[in-house]
Amino acid sequence: MKSLNRLLAILLILFVTRCGDDQGKKKGAANTPPKINEVVLQPAMPTIQSEITARILSSDKEGDPITYKVKWFLNGNEIGEGMSFRHEEVVKGDKISAEVTPYDGKAWGEPLRSSEVSVIGTPPKILSVHISPESVFVTTPQAVIKALVEDPDKDSIRLVVHWLVEDNVIPDTSTVIQLQQFDLKKNDVITGSAFADDGEFRSEPFYFEVAILNAPPVFSTEIDSVKCTPDNINYKLPIFDPDGDSLTFEILDAPYGVTIDAKNGIIQGSVGEVESFEISVRATDTEGAYLDAKFTLSTSP
Repeated sequence: MKSLNRLLAILLILFVTRCGDDQGKKKGAANTPPKINEVVLQPAMPTIQSEITARILSSDKEGDPITYKVKWFLNGNEIGEGMSFRHEEVVKGDKISAEVTPYDGKAWGEPLRSSEVSVIGTPPKILSVHISPESVFVTTPQAVIKALVEDPDKDSIRLVVHWLVEDNVIPDTSTVIQLQQFDLKKNDVITGSAFADDGEFRSEPFYFEVAILNAPPVFSTEIDSVKCTPDNINYKLPIFDPDGDSLTFEILDAPYGVTIDAKNGIIQGSVGEVESFEISVRATDTEGAYLDAKFTLSTSP
């Protein structure tokens, strides 16, 4: 029995000694620095508005957790650190790269530099368009379109416009359309699409409409002074409606004895011995658009 107990004691001592040796060997084992296997920048085609990040593949022989130091380079010059990159001074064509160094809590590994990515252009965007003149009638000679454009790259912008008149595409990309070449009528609508072109990219189309509005009456002849006999004034006003609407005429101001034919626009009456006088009239179409005019009538015996 004593022999058995002595044998067990010896085995226990040997086991404890062996375990102690193994623990000592483990504690004294050399640490291997972590390694960066690959660094890929995303997105691969950034714009000046992009936030660029580094996708990092790494390994550590001992399985230790790894942290990273990331340095960013703009056109070969170090410009900052961090896990992502965004800079206000970046412009189209700049080249960006990153250098990543791994750390396992005990030792730094060798740094690895990524490939460069180039900053590409950003398409412009039309925010709004403005048609001049704001009101277009059948008498309007031309319409001009201007656009408010946003371009982050600050490129030179060319405005391209496709006009559509009565379902016909006008073979012209001008910002000006000559209206008198078309037989336009009141309530017709011209449609179009505008594009901003920076030489590399073209914006999404911006659609617009130009409505032909009811035109007010206009002069057929510009006359300021009219000759007439004092006792038998008879003068037809040189006013018509471009849309062909019927007109109603009225006197706004005239000497006593002067009237107007409300339907035909003929000034009539007698002013006695008055040699000259002013008369103000208004011509109104069926939709309420009107023209106010003032004439000087000179009488002669």
